[in-house]
Amino acid sequence: MNIRLLSALIVLLIGFSLCAACTDTGGDAGPTTPGETATGAETLAPAETPASLIPEPTQTAPPGKEITFQIEGGYPSRVTHDLTITFSGGLGQDFVTKIDVRVTKSTGEVITDTLPPIKGKEITLHDAKGENRIEITATYVTGGSFKVVDKIEVVP
Repeated sequence: MNIRLLSALIVLLIGFSLCAACTDTGGDAGPTTPGETATGAETLAPAETPASLIPEPTQTAPPGKEITFQIEGGYPSRVTHDLTITFSGGLGQDFVTKIDVRVTKSTGEVITDTLPPIKGKEITLHDAKGENRIEITATYVTGGSFKVVDKIEVVP
């Protein structure tokens, strides 16, 4: 008898849990100010992420598929405040299909570029004086993408 009661109680609790789940359809809740009319044809603009100079955690590439980069501030010229990012290769260089580079300068300007996955290829940015956030994402032949670098580099 206790087993039947316990089973019925578990089924009842699961049923309540499912009924308590969010059922919001994501629709407009209606006018927010008096006199405002709600229209169903409104479209939301995609939210742009503000430029941030705070590095986030990186992801680890699968074992045996690690890659490295050389990042130098002030190279090749300190006069023009250059920042150079060079693909140094690694065990996983043959498995990489694409390397996306995003640099957020200290001025807030964001520069994105694609670096070919060929050892020794580089990107040089000019007028990068100050702190720059460098984010590098590698895409592998398996389709997986990993943010392998997210750091601050100071250019004198």
